Amino acid sequence: MVPPVLHYCMGGLSIDVDGHVLNEEGTVIHGLFAAGEVAGGGHGKNRLGGNSLLECTVYGRKIGQQL
Repeated sequence: MVPPVLHYCMGGLSIDVDGHVLNEEGTVIHGLFAAGEVAGGGHGKNRLGGNSLLECTVYGRKIGQQL
């Protein structure tokens, strides 16, 4: 038997192109960053299969360069 598992989460925190978390008004919350599945990401309502790790890597690098 193969148990059901969660493959990928869509949605979550809103972020800008630099990985800053945005509040409900769309304003940057300074010092708070997000990358990967916790963030809505750049794919909108759907994503290309296999891009989860790429998304984490790209946003993680962009965030790291800002710190």
